[in-house]
Amino acid sequence: MSNFDNQDKKLCLAEIIRETPPIERQLINTICKIQERNGYIAEDDLQVLADESGQPESALHGLVSFFDHFRTRPLGRNHVSVCYGTACYARGANLVYERLAAELELDDGGNSPDGFITLDKVQCVGACSLAPLIINNGNLEGRIKPHQMPAKLEELRNRDAE
Repeated sequence: MSNFDNQDKKLCLAEIIRETPPIERQLINTICKIQERNGYIAEDDLQVLADESGQPESALHGLVSFFDHFRTRPLGRNHVSVCYGTACYARGANLVYERLAAELELDDGGNSPDGFITLDKVQCVGACSLAPLIINNGNLEGRIKPHQMPAKLEELRNRDAE
């Protein structure tokens, strides 16, 4: 990483800290704001935060890895989450997820190599009457069946091509 990049990160982090009220300036809140701004927590964000906060970088990694909410990689252009809450799972969420994953070439983080999609599992979203459900780019879609997944992906690819 060049000094220019590191300096830009420090300025961005300083801005985040400046915008955060003193009572909210805990590390967890700062990390949340970094993710809100950048979409994920990059390795060099943690290095800069460690330098600025005086906390060991290992402690920051531990904090980020503890919470499922934090992402350490950018999302794909499309983001599909499969609810794995009890009702969704009992009604076949695992089959929906497996069908989606079978249609895609995903890395260990659930991202396609071309940046087209990120697929992940989430815990209960509180819409159990719609089980099983997916969250397709922020929109809940309920009573999903595994055989519908190829058409959903085709729809996303068509929108992505526009």
